[in-house]
Amino acid sequence: MSSYEQAKRLASSLVAGRMYTCHEVEDRLRRKKIDADTAEQVVSEFAAAGILNDAEYAAAYTEESVRLNYKGFYRIKQELYAKGVARSIIDKACESCSADPYAALCEYVDARNLCDGITTRKDLEKLKARLARRGYSLSEIGRCLSNYDLKLEYD
Repeated sequence: MSSYEQAKRLASSLVAGRMYTCHEVEDRLRRKKIDADTAEQVVSEFAAAGILNDAEYAAAYTEESVRLNYKGFYRIKQELYAKGVARSIIDKACESCSADPYAALCEYVDARNLCDGITTRKDLEKLKARLARRGYSLSEIGRCLSNYDLKLEYD
């Protein structure tokens, strides 16, 4: 079996299980000792056939990350960029996302009772940092937390 046929077979088995970006498939093929030119050729063919589509991947990933994983756009953008998706595609996916990250943030805070036990400024700053790590902007965090009547103790 030629290197090209082996690369096609490997790529087919990869994309049969879940969605991948072009960069991820190419990277996986390279780790399986497929030369760069062959890996690039197979990925190009799969992309031309519509099997690999970074725009569809980014849109689905963004929707799922906001709705199910309660992530903000900052984190989603970083994760997609790390997966090799182009910035323009990432921006379009975030703009066209029907899920509301602010609503997801408020749902996340409510579902986990994150405001319970916040009594000091230090506790509040830790919570804000936790939410910021999830990819929410400070304005979204502030707006969400303003819905709660936090009684902070001052030293």
